[in-house]
Amino acid sequence: MKRLIELANKIKNKTLREKTIKLLKEQEISNPEMAYPKAKIEKMPCWIGGHHNYSGGLLEHTLSVTRIVLSLADNFEQIYKAVISRDNLIAGALLHDIMKVFILKQAGKKWDFTGSLLDHAHFTACELYARGFPEEVIHIVASHGGDIGSAGANPRTIEALLVYWADMIDSATESTLHGTTQLQILFMPPEEKENA
Repeated sequence: MKRLIELANKIKNKTLREKTIKLLKEQEISNPEMAYPKAKIEKMPCWIGGHHNYSGGLLEHTLSVTRIVLSLADNFEQIYKAVISRDNLIAGALLHDIMKVFILKQAGKKWDFTGSLLDHAHFTACELYARGFPEEVIHIVASHGGDIGSAGANPRTIEALLVYWADMIDSATESTLHGTTQLQILFMPPEEKENA
């Protein structure tokens, strides 16, 4: 968490920086109608049976995604003179999976789902909206999984595209390095997916 807070401190806009750090440190649900147990973020995998499926995987993935987006931003700013909001980029990358703490729960030595009806991207986007985050950051989080059949899920800004790519790069790379097949299946041709 310390390394994530260090990255959050690079956000120049004081209000956005403070909101980002507060949510990183204190994950809470603003809507009192939604009551799910909160997992300990330091012990969480990023996903059950998927990428970063080990204790601390969520924080490691978040750190890696944020570092990747900053490297991509450096590249595109230098080569193509892209205008990129570093503040929105950092906030979106740091928070893209934060509400997974309410999606996954520890059941003994295993992890299970809490029963939340919302996908983690939508859950996080809703929480950011409730906390008054900028629309651009909400969009980054809402679209970090790409088009899943919803026009609203298409990344529409360079910052959203960079977080989407960084998330895919990190997830696929960790899965390949550690033998997790979930994302390997995602990248298979359709005819091979049927037999996987």
